[in-house]
Amino acid sequence: MIRINLLATHEVKKEAKSAWLLKSSVGAFLLLVLAVFLTFWILGNRIQALKEEKTFLESQTRGTLQLQQEIKALKAKKELYQKRLNLLQSLEKERHGPVRLLETIAVILPADQLWLTNLKENGPEIRLDGMSLTNEVLADFLKRLEASGLFQQVDLLQSAQAVYKDLSVKQFSISAWTQAPPPPTAEEKK
Repeated sequence: MIRINLLATHEVKKEAKSAWLLKSSVGAFLLLVLAVFLTFWILGNRIQALKEEKTFLESQTRGTLQLQQEIKALKAKKELYQKRLNLLQSLEKERHGPVRLLETIAVILPADQLWLTNLKENGPEIRLDGMSLTNEVLADFLKRLEASGLFQQVDLLQSAQAVYKDLSVKQFSISAWTQAPPPPTAEEKK
């Protein structure tokens, strides 16, 4: 009979299996280490890229904040200049009003017969105080004021006899409107 030593092959197979298991384990471990290293490397690169992007965005944000502050300052300047422009336009519009008023009164005023002592302007209402030599000169002055076209309504508020430098004169107060007067209130109607 022939005897075959099966133990040796079994041990050889066992040793080959152990070597293969060891090689596989070392290979798997190396693959795992490589995978971990590769993951850390990829994540590190991604973190670095995100940090660079964050820095870039922060610099842009700082620039944007500066632009927003500049825009806000420019808007404030624009509002200030617009207010100044509106004021200048209103002054330009109203500039000719007093000149025209005084010129009209100067043309209408009878020379050496009627004198104005006070002129007050309160919006569209004008109040004239003065002295006249006679009632006829005063009446003529009132008619001329109404006929001038500058005044809508001319009223004699008071007229009284007075003495000025040893001369008997008529002291008067006149109310005139440069535009239509407001409607009378209930108290004024009574």
